Amino acid sequence: MSANTSVAAAILELLGRHGVERAFGIPGVHNLPFWDADSESAPRIVGVRHEQAAGYAADSLYRATGKPAAALLTSGPGAANVVAAFGEAFISGSPMIVLASEVGQALRSPAGPRGILHEMADQGAMFEAFGATARRARTRQEAIASTVLALREAWGPPPLGSYVGVPSDVLGEEWTAAIPHIPRLPAPGADPHEVTDLAELISTSPRVVLWLGGGVVAAEAEEAARALAHRLGAPVLTSYAGRGLLAGDPLLVDAPVHEPEVGALLASADLLLVIGSSFDGMNTKNWRIDLPPRRAALTLGSLIHRTIDFDCVISADVALGLASLAEILDDMGVADREPWADTTSIRPTIVTRLLADPRTTSAMTWVQQVGAGWPTDGAVVCDMAVGAYWVGGYSSQPRTRRLQYPVGWGTLGYALPASIGPSSIGIPTLAVCGDGGPMFALGELATIAQESLPVTLLVVDDGGYGMLRFDQQVFGHPERGVDLLTPEWHSLGAAFGIAAETVSDVGELSAALHRAHEANLRGEPRIVVWPQRLHPPRTTSPRWFEETSG
Repeated sequence: MSANTSVAAAILELLGRHGVERAFGIPGVHNLPFWDADSESAPRIVGVRHEQAAGYAADSLYRATGKPAAALLTSGPGAANVVAAFGEAFISGSPMIVLASEVGQALRSPAGPRGILHEMADQGAMFEAFGATARRARTRQEAIASTVLALREAWGPPPLGSYVGVPSDVLGEEWTAAIPHIPRLPAPGADPHEVTDLAELISTSPRVVLWLGGGVVAAEAEEAARALAHRLGAPVLTSYAGRGLLAGDPLLVDAPVHEPEVGALLASADLLLVIGSSFDGMNTKNWRIDLPPRRAALTLGSLIHRTIDFDCVISADVALGLASLAEILDDMGVADREPWADTTSIRPTIVTRLLADPRTTSAMTWVQQVGAGWPTDGAVVCDMAVGAYWVGGYSSQPRTRRLQYPVGWGTLGYALPASIGPSSIGIPTLAVCGDGGPMFALGELATIAQESLPVTLLVVDDGGYGMLRFDQQVFGHPERGVDLLTPEWHSLGAAFGIAAETVSDVGELSAALHRAHEANLRGEPRIVVWPQRLHPPRTTSPRWFEETSG
């Protein structure tokens, strides 16, 4: 970095020195100083075709790697375009750093907006609507200080996204001071009295079930959670964000709680221990699943307090909390227990039932084909679509951070632009979509092709919004607005130089994905299409309370 540089360049240098490898964005008249910066240690900027894609890509990169990323936006409409992606990221715990220009400080009026291009009364307020912190820098010193605080929040614990707005003229000002070093914040430990209360609950509860979420992944506490499960002989359920935890372990119930066999197991326990999860509505049928009489939680964040009544809630770093719990259980002489339930038969029973049901045979076969066809070191990014609901809820994940499922805020159109995030650092990425979601971001096929990203777009084409069509059928509504004109995928791909393949039978899918992955490794994106209408899974709300066994 040169002795004389801009505030924008200093911000990028600060990000790069503190672990941000990629930034995603679009140059605009007010944020051009970001693109003028030249530093080897700054994050590489990947240019996208829409600001919403910048947000989804930053979110997805964090989910795949645990490293925060930034979205670089211009003022006004540029910042507004990222709000949907920021909402999904913030609610899902992905610490996206939004860095946006604001209109020039020199042109502003203290009385309010005066008609400057891209001007807003309060640009940061859009992000505060989610409970995020919005920092509005007005000087170069405030710009750097605000970025420092945003980085602190992004690394956590817990990791939090935030907004930093800097006037365009300030971004271009000279910065000659040193780039600050930011020490990581210490992880909050657990209150020993609260941990003792939890240990006493456990000691008097012979049938414990563990519910592990994304906080276990973020805290790198998988082995501590495994040790606790085996000590207590406790079956393990995971939230969507926790998929891949304890992969292959005999105590893992590798199926969603929405299925009756899993729900019955949970209801037969006498203590539910939630670890590293906000216990949100989509994972719990809006908290109407049958629960054990006693409940406890060890997690960070405030959402857990607004879900259900708990006997004990410990707010602490998951890794430190589990370590404290293990020590107190030792002190109390709590002996290792044998498993109190047979968990190994649950997934096979569910899979066999779903394959035998004519409504779900194709869907469960689809899940198996996707699992067999995509490599374990690749990422799988799901959209809000029927085929993706099946993969998000029913695929068996071999590791953490492989699967992404955007049910924090539930943003249709996530998968295609989100695939840019992991693939931008070389991770082969499968974007699992319906035919409706990609229409939100078709321009990102140009980004993927221009960058030669290892992306395969996997489309289940049912001619429209399949989930909404099912909703209308269930509720007795006329089918309106759900049947769509969808593209001829081969021609669409060819327009961007991306080859497409259509499979007519689900049994051909695994081989098609193998071929697509081989092309991805050569830097060639691919599109794979399966024309099919699938019956939605039990994880979707219209099926939550069905009484049948299908």
